Amino acid sequence: MAFIKDIYRDEIRDGWLVTVGKKKVWNCWLELWQEVNRICRKHDIKCWAYAGTLLGAARHGGFIPWDEDMDLCMFRPDFNHFCDVVEAEFDGGIFEIRRKTFSSIQICNAQTTLLGARDLIDRTGSKGLMIEIFPLDVAPDGTSSGFFAANAINELFGTVYNFPAILNHVQGGRLTVNDWSVIETLHNFRTLEEKYKFLSIYAAGVFDYSFAVIWAENFARDKNSLSYQKEWFRETIYLPFETVELPAPVDYDKVLTACYGDWRTPVHDKIDRLGVIYSADIPYKKFLELIDMEKIFGTD
Repeated sequence: MAFIKDIYRDEIRDGWLVTVGKKKVWNCWLELWQEVNRICRKHDIKCWAYAGTLLGAARHGGFIPWDEDMDLCMFRPDFNHFCDVVEAEFDGGIFEIRRKTFSSIQICNAQTTLLGARDLIDRTGSKGLMIEIFPLDVAPDGTSSGFFAANAINELFGTVYNFPAILNHVQGGRLTVNDWSVIETLHNFRTLEEKYKFLSIYAAGVFDYSFAVIWAENFARDKNSLSYQKEWFRETIYLPFETVELPAPVDYDKVLTACYGDWRTPVHDKIDRLGVIYSADIPYKKFLELIDMEKIFGTD
């Protein structure tokens, strides 16, 4: 089904060339969105347009011509619920999980191709065009409980990715936010999948400790990152987006201002960074089987 008008004609949008190839990618993203939306409605999960996708809905009524992805967000408890049910919902069809971590889940279409530089070397896993869903976890909100919860998650996030730093912190005589037994339990899990699951359950357990939310990776990189008030998401409205409507938080203006400042004034990227190679027509398995790496990239 075509969700993009004039899908087989190039056009200029906001001074930017949008080719037929790019429109077909957009159409694939909206097909993926329809499947995500079906699952969310079935399981009573709230989901909203996020980041550049929310910006596109509010400012352009569709995709930003120079944007390179489609992003959605959920509160942590709903995100965990979605991750628990999504694989069974796909049931061997054309939709697949490309990647699932504590910080996001990528849903892809197996009848398409999206390859980054690393995918040309590591050919395992799903590699179709995808949309990404991000969980929003608690952020400091000026309360002691909010401060504890956000920093407790951040400490456990560090335990997964940089345990030596946590260990040095303790050996230096400093206190941890979490009880050491919690940190040790997380560290002793053998696989990343088990660690992600433990951390996700923990994050959902403290979700009510704060009135503010943030993407946990942003907080890990910069504790002064701007957060969002949960109250901004108290209701869901729908914004026109190409030929469909996408869910948005009722106070999307406040969300976008926190993200971008003056979000109504476009800032153009200089290049399209969608991927090294992408196709809305060729399944990634067929592509990887037939591609001649040496001819295209000059490598073996």
